[in-house]
Amino acid sequence: MRREPGVVTRIDCAQVPVHRAMHAPHIEIRPDGDASVVLHSREVDALIDTDEDPGQLARLLHESACHVVPELGNSRIAQTRIVDRPIPADGFPSVGAVPSVPGYYEAVSHSGITLGPVIGRLLASEIISGKRDELLADFRPERFPS
Repeated sequence: MRREPGVVTRIDCAQVPVHRAMHAPHIEIRPDGDASVVLHSREVDALIDTDEDPGQLARLLHESACHVVPELGNSRIAQTRIVDRPIPADGFPSVGAVPSVPGYYEAVSHSGITLGPVIGRLLASEIISGKRDELLADFRPERFPS
């Protein structure tokens, strides 16, 4: 896995004004249930290794989100986490059986929100049928050394 930390902030709002993932300049916003949205920004991620306080990082994300979606102005920051983003070492998804662990399959991708549906269908079909789908050939876990 690549070490790439990211700041993720969830804000609570009375009414969620965003109904699908939104990639705007300086901020990414996605709905998270009926009463919250999740915020992320690579620009804010770049501040993680500085002495910047996680609370300040959350406020930067919230401020950016409010510029894009003014209805978020009345929302409140509920949670902020610094997480390791799920990105395989080469930056591409890792999908399929792991030969060294019988019965174990993985689907690791930073692009889960866009690739999740197709990866889920392909991997489910493979698990049920036992047939490897050629669409996943370049993304197999065995491409990484053990």
